[in-house]
Amino acid sequence: MLTIYVDPKKQDQVVRLSDQDRGYLAVTKTTEGPVRYTFTFTGHAHPSFWHDGALSDGLEETVQSIDGTQKYQILFR
Repeated sequence: MLTIYVDPKKQDQVVRLSDQDRGYLAVTKTTEGPVRYTFTFTGHAHPSFWHDGALSDGLEETVQSIDGTQKYQILFR
């Protein structure tokens, strides 16, 4: 499982992963009401994903991609 380190006080931000890769977190409001957090990673090592609703410290996400399953844990820093 990879850890994504997020600053909960920032909106859009560069994030660091536990394997030293980096990504980008974009925060947008949806028309349905909840906030959407979109995690995008450069290269093909990690699949990008989004999460609707609030982020919480320790939240785990499982992402299915063409390359298989990737598990992430989000930790606030």
